[in-house]
Amino acid sequence: MHIERHEIRIFAAVVEEDGFSRAAEKLDVSQSAVSQAIANLEHKLDTQLLIRGRKLALTESGKRFFSFSRLVINEESVALDDIQRIRTGALSTLNLAMSSGVNRFHGERLLLEFCEKNPLTRLKLDVAPSREMVYGVDDGRWELAFGPFQSRMPGHFELLPLFEETRYLVVHEHHPDYQVLLDAPEAHMARQTLLASYLDDPGKRPGNQRIRDQVQDVWEVSHLELRLALCAAGKGITYLSDKLLADMEGFHAIEGLAVSSFDREVGLYYKKHQALSEGAKRFIGICQRAFSPEQPAPA
Repeated sequence: MHIERHEIRIFAAVVEEDGFSRAAEKLDVSQSAVSQAIANLEHKLDTQLLIRGRKLALTESGKRFFSFSRLVINEESVALDDIQRIRTGALSTLNLAMSSGVNRFHGERLLLEFCEKNPLTRLKLDVAPSREMVYGVDDGRWELAFGPFQSRMPGHFELLPLFEETRYLVVHEHHPDYQVLLDAPEAHMARQTLLASYLDDPGKRPGNQRIRDQVQDVWEVSHLELRLALCAAGKGITYLSDKLLADMEGFHAIEGLAVSSFDREVGLYYKKHQALSEGAKRFIGICQRAFSPEQPAPA
């Protein structure tokens, strides 16, 4: 047995309007179409729903079916309203992670534009270390991330590169080993402290990619400004992007090591097979127009 949606609508209208003719007028259909729909319903259900007379009355089956009809109609109305609100961004949430460098140079501009254009979209933003963001997107903490791509990104990620950067190993002039690190860094790396934003599981990175094995200690300091302050106080060495290095005084690149610098693409990434929210789609569009105007936003 299959009950048509128009039959449900007609039955509800007959009960609410207390008559076949008024229901027909409300729905802009003929009275015969209303009568036929009710007859079809009673035939399918093999029971009487309405007691015809000077005033319509519902049978026990009719009362139950009317309750069902209202649920169906109300749920349809709510669903259509929600879809409209999602389409306009009213029910969407932008769940985003940004690296500290992206946030420092681009975050305010991009997020202000997003909020101006999407005033009803909720915003959940975290500034996090770039390697932690990869794990966070993978385990569902964030839907979308904007930061440097790691040397090995998960194959099930969609990557949208936006610009490139070079990260340099740097030392501040106030560091006690400042001059020897510039002159003969290889001989003095083993007694240095590296200030890093995040320490991942050593097993997740090949040994030849772990700078931690070349220094005495590693301090995990996720806050960029505090990491810079510690480095400026001579407490350790750290990595800075080329743009940030150009913006800072007293920091100098340590050259001559295999780990002295490395190039990275910076951009957005998310899981390939996970449908993006409207908020995420709109933020991606803003970023692509800002950095790569020729790139289309994801569908």
